[in-house]
Amino acid sequence: GEELGSLRLSSGGYYYKGPMTPFVLAVIAVTWIVTVILLVLGLTMYYRTILLDSSWWPLTEALINVTLFLLYMSAGIVYVNDLNRGGMCFMTVGVNPILSSLCRVDGGQMAGTAFLFINMLMYLLSFLVCLKMWRHEALRREMESRSLNMETRNMDEADRPGRSQKHVHIAESSMEPETLRAAIPKGYVPKPLFVADYIMKYPEITSMEDREQYKAVFNDQYLEYKEVHQDVSATLRKFRQLDAVAAKLLGEVTSPAVRIRQKKNDPSFLEKMERCAYLKAKLSHIKRRIKEFDEEHPENDGT
Repeated sequence: GEELGSLRLSSGGYYYKGPMTPFVLAVIAVTWIVTVILLVLGLTMYYRTILLDSSWWPLTEALINVTLFLLYMSAGIVYVNDLNRGGMCFMTVGVNPILSSLCRVDGGQMAGTAFLFINMLMYLLSFLVCLKMWRHEALRREMESRSLNMETRNMDEADRPGRSQKHVHIAESSMEPETLRAAIPKGYVPKPLFVADYIMKYPEITSMEDREQYKAVFNDQYLEYKEVHQDVSATLRKFRQLDAVAAKLLGEVTSPAVRIRQKKNDPSFLEKMERCAYLKAKLSHIKRRIKEFDEEHPENDGT
């Protein structure tokens, strides 16, 4: 058996070392463990509310699936190589009847081969699905960004001070629930009413599943709000200290004040302040929704 296991084929220099069962079993064990972890993660609220909404997770999941596909393909190649004894069966069957018994393939071996390659195709299909989902999410975020830019541009144009606007004055007696017959004057631009995205995205809670989803989003974004709030508070504290120091300076009162004003108007700092205010309002909205649901369903208050 050892002589057959270390046979070197003279036709192509192909070397057969014997069955590599431990490698195949190790590949199957690793892929199954990773698959179980992904399945359990997919059942959690964190996966549905946070990971699927992120920009990096679909691509990461696609890379994990293509890695598992390559592992299964390598295991399948090794297993098929063992079935034909490293190519020896293609040379000895019909030539040496003594060695032909080694090339007989059992039903279990055929089932194992089918199992490896079917799983390989399943992971390839999962990779393609994740890739398509990643492209879909990227397109969705791009469309949302474009619509947000359009709304911001329209708001800036409506609030532009040099723009001539005429206001329509309606008497209180004419404010009936009937259609107004007066024509809208030219140049009148109604100021758009903007509704925060979280108000539309997080409506009234109707089930415990919605409550758990809202709670998961609240816990995740509260950490971000806490970090941004600490950063903004520390920056404002430094500004107050600089204001106090600048007020004590007699000869250089103007120059430090100008520098401090420029720092306060820094775009990155203003962006942090806006993000902090947005997160505070969003968390307050979600917390209010959860509180309303708990008040309407007191039996679930302890969960």
